[in-house]
Amino acid sequence: MAFNSYGFALLFLPIVFALYRLAALLRGPGARLLVVIAAGLVFYALACAWALPVLLISLVGNYAVAGRIAATQGTTQRGWLIFGVTANVAALVIYKFTGFFGANLALVMPGFMAAGGAASRLWRELALPLGISFFTFQQISLLVDVARGLVPQLRPLTYLASILFFPYLVSGPITYYREFAPQIEAEPRDWLRNGITGITLFSVGLFKKTLLADSLILWVDPMFADVATGKSPVAVQAWVMVAGFLMQMYFDFSGYSDMAAGVARLFGVRLPLNFYSPMRVTSIMDWWRRWHMSLGRFVNDYIFQSLALPLTRKAVMRGHGRWGVMVLGVLMPTAVSMLVIGAWHGGRWTYIVFGLLHAVYMVVAEAWLFWRKKNRKHKGAAAPSRLDHVRGHVLTILCVLVALVPFRAADMASALRIWGAMVGFNGSAVWLPWPVMAPVGAGLVAVELAAALFIVYALPNTAQWLDRLDPSLPFAGGDKVSRGPFGWRWRAGLGWGLLTGAALMLGLTFVSRGANSFVYFSF
Repeated sequence: MAFNSYGFALLFLPIVFALYRLAALLRGPGARLLVVIAAGLVFYALACAWALPVLLISLVGNYAVAGRIAATQGTTQRGWLIFGVTANVAALVIYKFTGFFGANLALVMPGFMAAGGAASRLWRELALPLGISFFTFQQISLLVDVARGLVPQLRPLTYLASILFFPYLVSGPITYYREFAPQIEAEPRDWLRNGITGITLFSVGLFKKTLLADSLILWVDPMFADVATGKSPVAVQAWVMVAGFLMQMYFDFSGYSDMAAGVARLFGVRLPLNFYSPMRVTSIMDWWRRWHMSLGRFVNDYIFQSLALPLTRKAVMRGHGRWGVMVLGVLMPTAVSMLVIGAWHGGRWTYIVFGLLHAVYMVVAEAWLFWRKKNRKHKGAAAPSRLDHVRGHVLTILCVLVALVPFRAADMASALRIWGAMVGFNGSAVWLPWPVMAPVGAGLVAVELAAALFIVYALPNTAQWLDRLDPSLPFAGGDKVSRGPFGWRWRAGLGWGLLTGAALMLGLTFVSRGANSFVYFSF
């Protein structure tokens, strides 16, 4: 069941909220948690019933392992932690990479795979349980936090609610138990403020999805589909289609994140931010601080830090010098982290190449920043100028667009065709006839792209616009991000109320033209 559906917005959500409110008034915290747990199970069953056993096994298994981690110390505790994390990672690898390994085995051992039987059946592609990437990472964060002493007590109902909380169950944002538990266990207060914030966030997110993202997809998807069949665009068309996909994915996923945050807020829970004006960044490091922020935060907290600290210690103890410490303690963990992000999206070479490109970007950027700081210290160079920021922004967006090609392309052959077109290999024509775009027209494409660029560059993001309502958990550094030329700020009143109502009605109206699934449902 998608958020952008009448069944969810007009039936499921009102019923669950009414039951939650009733439980809060009559029965207390235990009843509220039971409503959340039951709603999560029903929501998941309606969306992906066949995978419900996978989710239940994950819940029971991880709770049992978390209990053993909490009850033991030293080597035994570490053993249970390694077992739990390995089991979760293995589940992801099995579901996401079995088909990938099988396809590549067929290339190197065609006789073995062609023989059929058990071997070919073992390495077939498996159906992906909805949301497994997200709830598995949340389970891993819980196990590590228990081992680190950040979760002093793990209550069973709170644990179940923390994983089954339906606003983020299938597509995030990735939320830590230590953030969620205190909020869901607290006595609900200020229902009016939470209701206003929740409805406004949901309305904005629905508007982003159904009007903006689903309009862009009408010409972005057919263009990529044509390239998959062998068609080659010219340079302008290639850049337009990739830029269109970036805008489509941003409005799609940030729209989902706003809707998830809005639904969660109705239940008194603030979620972590997933997007914070990522199109206005000046470096690739800043991009990953403000794009899919909950994934980047998880990778930093549980992968980068876990690698960087011991490697830095090792480099210092062995006297490798400043650059040696930099390479071992920063550049290597950074590269691994980016490769994990790429592989997390699925078992395809296109995702591996996407992660590899961002690994290269991040390593080069970190090394350049390290060298620049060192050089500035010795030569007294001035701080980066405004022109430096503009150059950094343009270069960052160009790098993001180049890396998006394999992320979206059907296969690497399609990605190579698009890259070739982007650098002008397909001739000097400005625009070639493209039949799949005939119903849309180049004029409408230009208008949609211009509107999308205006929104991301000129307007405040959702968190900035609603900052008086505290729509999310705090974001360090958010106060340094520009609100754009039109720095509008929400305030209680008829005008903003009517605008929110209009966004909600338009969003619901455009659902009827065909509820496309969210981009990240496939991960």
